Amino acid sequence: MTKLLSIVGAIALGALGTWLIVPKLSNTQPPQPPLMSLEQMGHLVSVKVNYANVIEFTEKLTKDIPWTNWELRFGGTKVLLVARGDCLVGTDFRLAKYQEVDKTSRSAVLVLPAPKSLSARVNHDPREKGGSYFYAITATGIEPIIPGSANRTKAIDAALGKAQQEIARVCGSAEVVATAKRNAEAVLLPAFSASGWKVNVRWLM
Repeated sequence: MTKLLSIVGAIALGALGTWLIVPKLSNTQPPQPPLMSLEQMGHLVSVKVNYANVIEFTEKLTKDIPWTNWELRFGGTKVLLVARGDCLVGTDFRLAKYQEVDKTSRSAVLVLPAPKSLSARVNHDPREKGGSYFYAITATGIEPIIPGSANRTKAIDAALGKAQQEIARVCGSAEVVATAKRNAEAVLLPAFSASGWKVNVRWLM
């Protein structure tokens, strides 16, 4: 099935370059890097992933044969879902910690948790607005003559659930996490440097 992914780079918070890394003036000794400012930032979103894929799913219509491991298949509902969605990946600055702080050389190590998906969603907007849609829903076997739409509903719900799981999996992939790390460092390190501090980032697993 076709799949389309696009990764949008650093979505920096607007205040970052102005007040996040601005040290307070001191007449005695150089201040530590402004950890409290980082904590107050909450999350830094550094990647947005746009997802599109065609998902094929079949909800079988079966009947178990008593006292056996066999089943009779009477038909089913096959769906083709054009799934579209997105997610935001970011770093939780509330868990940020400084280590190896050297006030004399104005250097430190900033320990950050690995970026994680902050939201992963299937887009349920109308098709013309970029939302997901069912390309085909096909009943097979005796499914068309069975009253009710329970099996059809199960197939639709299962396909949407599969799409949700796939978006979450993609957003947690090693490639996306690595991109989020690079983008976060590209935002943080120049801001630290501008404040007169040399800070290296150490990522936790």
